[in-house]
Amino acid sequence: MEINPHLNTDSFEAAFKAIDTHTVGEFTRIILSGFPPLKGDTMIERKNYLAKHYDKYRTALMFEPRGHHDMFGALLTDPIHPEADFGVIFMDTGEYLNMCGHGTIGSVTALIETGLVEAKEPYTEVVLDAPAGLIRTKAEVKNGKVLNVTLTNVPAFLYKENLTTVIDGKKIKYDISFGGSFFALVDLSQIGKTVTPENIQELTRFGMQLVKQVNEEVKIKHPTLDITSVDLAELYCSTTTPGCTMKNVVIFGDHMADRSPCGTGTSAKLAALYAHGQIGMNEPFVYESFIGSKFTGIVKGETTVGNYKAIIPQITGSAYITGVATYVIDPDDPLKYGFQVG
Repeated sequence: MEINPHLNTDSFEAAFKAIDTHTVGEFTRIILSGFPPLKGDTMIERKNYLAKHYDKYRTALMFEPRGHHDMFGALLTDPIHPEADFGVIFMDTGEYLNMCGHGTIGSVTALIETGLVEAKEPYTEVVLDAPAGLIRTKAEVKNGKVLNVTLTNVPAFLYKENLTTVIDGKKIKYDISFGGSFFALVDLSQIGKTVTPENIQELTRFGMQLVKQVNEEVKIKHPTLDITSVDLAELYCSTTTPGCTMKNVVIFGDHMADRSPCGTGTSAKLAALYAHGQIGMNEPFVYESFIGSKFTGIVKGETTVGNYKAIIPQITGSAYITGVATYVIDPDDPLKYGFQVG
């Protein structure tokens, strides 16, 4: 039996059309319509305008009952940059992000596979305009299906190195690296931990404390963009998985743990490795997440950002559509803007 409901969206406060995806395990809700127009001459200004005036819709789409604690979203807009196909603003249950690798891969996959971008074989190119800058992508397409997406990220650079802080009475050494957002990078061997599913709750608490202390103790200022904080903790360790170089978990938002290896985090890690002479140009770096999924990153070139030596990172991964939906807000719903537990 086929049941076809009719939904009159005129009776709702708002209606959002969205495509849900996962990128090697990490969720992205790609929001196509429903938000009011966003003001701003740059994508950062649009992001800030959204946060100031319409944050209730972020919480409605990210929090329960429409979302969950580790929810992630990508709002597509008209682009500002003339070379871009779409603008994009990334969000989660805690805040907005300037760049996201897994969200980019999910968005590009959804745009191509739903016909919003014309599929060209063997490769389809899509350019996104994010707060951190232009994201150029190249999707491998066969029979209308996206096999993988390679994104050329914004320039990544090692910002500060060999910094220390004290967490739980232990002196922790870390680096700060930029891969679209600022990351605090920590080798978990310092605390005798590895990246495993059973350790994620403890590592999440540690990562959130690290981000808090870094922002209290270190002045952060991107040399060319209005980005003034470390938003994520990248906790890494060695791996015994064949074909993988290293393993990580990225902690961000409101105690969220990335199920993917994190595209911007992979970019930040590549920048740190390259600055330390631990990886060469075009040398594959396979990053493994705590659920065993993988991204492959390479350093494609060198550049500068302000006075910082930087790299051009490329990240490759795959995403899959999990659903297409219209999410509505009933004006009489006392929980219409969502809620959180814990």
